[in-house]
Amino acid sequence: MKMPKISFKIPKIKIYGIDVIKNFLFFTLFIVLTLLSIAVAIAPSIRHFKATKDKYFQKKYDFEITTKEYKNNLLELKHLKNKNRKVLNILKRDFDKNNFKMFASKYMDIKSIKEINSSIYKNDFIKTTYIVTSTIKSPKNFYDLIDALKNYKLLLRIYFPINFVKNQEDINLTLKIEHYKLKD
Repeated sequence: MKMPKISFKIPKIKIYGIDVIKNFLFFTLFIVLTLLSIAVAIAPSIRHFKATKDKYFQKKYDFEITTKEYKNNLLELKHLKNKNRKVLNILKRDFDKNNFKMFASKYMDIKSIKEINSSIYKNDFIKTTYIVTSTIKSPKNFYDLIDALKNYKLLLRIYFPINFVKNQEDINLTLKIEHYKLKD
């Protein structure tokens, strides 16, 4: 038995001598091939874009976390600076012999202040040592000076031993003072 042949014939519709169905099929084939070639050309770029976008958002997240930490640290630093402003100002000032003589004149009569040496202390500070020679009326004046140094505008440290030598009515006093300042 013979199978009947089924043939499919495209109808011909012509407008102004142009076969519309054939042109529509060619146009559809052209669009499909164009889209397919664009997809083949763009697919690697899309994969690269997605990978880059993921990296971008990860870096952006890391940046935002780092920025937040920076702002918190900056806020904490400003708070500490404001809290310790007095100490920071004390550490920025230079030692002025005349100013110290005026401050200590309430407690003692300073004869001389000699600078012995200056050195780096703990990599951040400059330590300058002075020898002060003076006379006082009583040891109480010396202890009053030590108490008053808490409110002085410089950071000074008095070292023991302190030499007290009695004169007729006064006491000659020799002491070692260290001044601390921030290193520039």
